[in-house]
Amino acid sequence: MSDDKLAKLLAQIQQQQAQLQNRLDTEQQSLSQLAKRLWAQQESEKARLSRELHDGVGQLLTGLTRRLQGLSKQYSELDELVELSELALADVRQLSRLMSPTILDDLGLVPALKWLSRSLFSHEDIEVELQLDNDVTANHEINILVYRIVQESFVNIVKHANATKVMLLLSSHHQTLRLDVVDNGDGFDNNCITQGIGLNSMQDRARAFDAELTIKSTPNKGTRITLTVCK
Repeated sequence: MSDDKLAKLLAQIQQQQAQLQNRLDTEQQSLSQLAKRLWAQQESEKARLSRELHDGVGQLLTGLTRRLQGLSKQYSELDELVELSELALADVRQLSRLMSPTILDDLGLVPALKWLSRSLFSHEDIEVELQLDNDVTANHEINILVYRIVQESFVNIVKHANATKVMLLLSSHHQTLRLDVVDNGDGFDNNCITQGIGLNSMQDRARAFDAELTIKSTPNKGTRITLTVCK
């Protein structure tokens, strides 16, 4: 084969590679946009269910609680039912807030993370340290991403980690936001991190927003989850 034919063949191969790369980039962008729309739809559905809990079940329990409170003044044996009704109402309200954190829209990311920490760890024997940059600002989608990553991390810690201390760090530098969730719990084998539904969900969310999520853990030495995303 002559040098000219070889050069043309190489040029054709390079052109085909460039076309394939463009197609892959376009498809990747389309998949990312689809993933974002799916997450947005999921958040919208959670908000709808949250409103139904608050406006439907919550209001019914509020009416029941007030009725029982009135009757308990005459019948002391109803005191236990009043207490149960109040506990059920409190659980419904907390579930409603966890499903759709309106505080995120009302007060912003940092207050929402503080509230989440109090809600999930208030009855746990776990020391919580928060290092949150109050000047962190991001758009609504990124706020939701960060909030859900923290929520999933905290739930995993409460359920599985057997930790005695948790650190939540949030900071920003120029257009980059960084989140770290660190615990001193049982840890796990990093080779198994893709097996958990919760961890997979965090990875999927991060990829949809072109964010970098790393999970580092060692058995008996705790876990660090780090999210880095452009604001």
